[in-house]
Amino acid sequence: MIKKLRGKFILINMTFVISILTAVLGIFYYTNIKRIERQAEMVLLQAIDHNRFNRPPDKVEFGRRPKEDLTPFTPVFVVTLNRDHSINNIWENNITVTKELASTLIQLTEADSSHKGVLKDYSLRYLKMDTMEGTKIAFADQGYEWNNLKALLINCLLILFVSVILFLILSLYLSRLALKPVETAWKQQNQFIADASHELKTPLTVILANLQILSSHKECTIKDQEKWLDNTKEEAARMKQLVEELLFLARSDAGTVEAAQITKAPLNFSDIVLNGVLLFESVAFENKVNLENDIEPGITLEGCEAQLKQVITILLDNACKYAGKNGAVSVRLKKSAHHVVLTIQNTGEPIPLEEQKHIFERFYRTDKSRVRKEGGYGLGLSIAKTILEQHKGKIGVSSSSETGTIFTISLPLSE
Repeated sequence: MIKKLRGKFILINMTFVISILTAVLGIFYYTNIKRIERQAEMVLLQAIDHNRFNRPPDKVEFGRRPKEDLTPFTPVFVVTLNRDHSINNIWENNITVTKELASTLIQLTEADSSHKGVLKDYSLRYLKMDTMEGTKIAFADQGYEWNNLKALLINCLLILFVSVILFLILSLYLSRLALKPVETAWKQQNQFIADASHELKTPLTVILANLQILSSHKECTIKDQEKWLDNTKEEAARMKQLVEELLFLARSDAGTVEAAQITKAPLNFSDIVLNGVLLFESVAFENKVNLENDIEPGITLEGCEAQLKQVITILLDNACKYAGKNGAVSVRLKKSAHHVVLTIQNTGEPIPLEEQKHIFERFYRTDKSRVRKEGGYGLGLSIAKTILEQHKGKIGVSSSSETGTIFTISLPLSE
């Protein structure tokens, strides 16, 4: 799919580029054709009035720039006619013309009522003008004109070809650059679907197996089958939790989280954190973890209480799980000028540096062997990050063997 999308991107881009270049170069070529035609007509005018253009420089009026004489290098000749349309004189410049050829050309021009035109069979451009000396017809060889047009056409085609090659290379680069986020999102979506399917498959398999056992012992009472019923209930609850978490993330991605869930109000964040710590004291005691806190009182901010409690629960749950036996968890809440900073630090095995940038991804877990043992699906940190982003906050992580694992949350204070 990504390759097809990249191909369409390049095709559309090159279609627009080639269309624009063709239009621009076409207009440029057309305007130069008209310019060369006007230049050729100027040559004919100068040839007809060659006596004035051949005046000495001192005859030119002071302060006025003389017109450029275009005739010296252009094959041109002027035929002056008598009143009876017979040839009176032939003025030649860089060309030799016989009277027979001149007579033939005169007949062709007189057959045309226009005072200017082109004799295609002779590759000549002509211009007729009545003067005091009589009717003058100037002829100019179109060879110089055609050479200019040919050179101009070759240059335009060369520019078009080089530009297309350069824009093609640029399009290839831009297609990779522009579609890189799409490719990443596509891979993440496929991985997300695969992980979700795998996580849903496990509890469903257990539930179906339990039901199969129950159906094979129809003579037993509910009391006798309580083990399998409790197991089924536990797996159904796990699956319900997973579906709710997936639904929350899907709504967040689509921007359709229910209004009731994101209704913000002034909150005492110090109390929320403290209550979260008190709630996990029993969990820490069971896991033989020392839970400490240093919470600055009276810190208020605007937010959704339920969602912020969920963030605290997720982080404290992870800290207590991975602190290890006889480990320690430290919770600190401080206020700065415009933000409130919450840090949750725990001992235990550090998170490798290459994995720290992935722990906020969905279904990502650094220790997959403890997934079923510890519970959870690797969605907690992703949900926490999503909630904090909705509150215009940030979350980061650092981990080392000396300091342990530290999650840092920054939230804006209420004005």
